Amino acid sequence: MSKTIRILSVLILFFAIYAKAQKKYEATLYFLDGSRKSGKLTEVMDRDSKLIFIENGSKKREKIKAKSLDKVEYINPENSDKPITVELRECVFYTSKTPQTEYCWIKKIHNGEVSAYITYGYDGGIRNAYHYTVTPSYLVNVFFQYKNEKPQLIYFHNSTWTPNKKKIIKRHVHNFFKDICPKLVSDFEEDKIDMKTNTGVLMEYYEKNCNSNQNTSKI
Repeated sequence: MSKTIRILSVLILFFAIYAKAQKKYEATLYFLDGSRKSGKLTEVMDRDSKLIFIENGSKKREKIKAKSLDKVEYINPENSDKPITVELRECVFYTSKTPQTEYCWIKKIHNGEVSAYITYGYDGGIRNAYHYTVTPSYLVNVFFQYKNEKPQLIYFHNSTWTPNKKKIIKRHVHNFFKDICPKLVSDFEEDKIDMKTNTGVLMEYYEKNCNSNQNTSKI
């Protein structure tokens, strides 16, 4: 298995478990105006519009507007010299034939002519005194980005059943690769590419068959 595939498959699982398990982080906020703040932060989810933050030396909880930020760096408790960075970016979703955009918090996991990102979302559900009326659920999204274009949804893994998921994924793959790698699209639609839950297979195929710049780097 290639390094690219290992990165994309393992990090999706790692990021989901890590984000769900942690409730507060030592973090640095980087603002669009160039300033920064350090302190404790509740976990940043997929499309959070506000972040709950306590600055170092203070006990006051602040609500930070996401759109005032460029990125957030978390301290990784297992390796303090390698922070986890999430960036707020405008992402493209194809819920139908017409693209839509929303801002979401993404983590880059592969860098190249086509880069890859992941996001994580969690819903705690609704519970009464005896049982859940709405079951807790999670969602991991995988985005690909061609050069400097906006990141675009390629694949999603969720804990709830999604009807026609295979058809939806094929639409995502088609819309992203139709102009930059038509052969990938045709092979994928004919089930010649066995992706299953591992989007690294698409990345490997692209880099072997369609990449115009072979000098890519892995994160």
